Amino acid sequence: MLAYPETQARAQAELDAVVGGARLPTFADCPLLPYIRAMVQEILRWRPVAPLAIPHQLTEDDWYDGMFIPKGTICIPHVWHISRDPEVYGENVAHFDPARHLDGNGDIKPGPSGAREGHVSYGFGRRDCPGRHLANNSLFINIATILWASKIDRQKDALGELVPLAVDGYVDNGVIVLVIHHVVASF
Repeated sequence: MLAYPETQARAQAELDAVVGGARLPTFADCPLLPYIRAMVQEILRWRPVAPLAIPHQLTEDDWYDGMFIPKGTICIPHVWHISRDPEVYGENVAHFDPARHLDGNGDIKPGPSGAREGHVSYGFGRRDCPGRHLANNSLFINIATILWASKIDRQKDALGELVPLAVDGYVDNGVIVLVIHHVVASF
């Protein structure tokens, strides 16, 4: 929200229109908040928690990019790279843009082939993440509640200038990616 304040503004406008200011968002609001749901998809596409998926074994011979891959080969999908395919997600893949997950009517559009959730962060096929529903629901209600209750602004220095923001300020030297930012929220 610090790097993309226009995203925060659009989400808060959707929350104001659907929920208003008198009550907190609930799971019953989920179908009426497609932009918030698109934010969940985009967060998991833009910064996948696990940049490499669980290893899979090919069940049949395959060809990829002119290379023969025999049945039984263990493949480790590179989720980070797949999530940045401009042919699938557009030329602005490095940017956080929840609108990429919405169709012309503002509804959630189907994800790419093999990506049930609009991204591949939960894995592929019948062995995708069994906790994906809990994760999606947790992200949805937390995002909706935080954005309903607060406006997240960048910090200013002693001169009133915005403190520089490191959008790529994360640790990615392990299996899990950790995002490190300082946030000032006004409630």
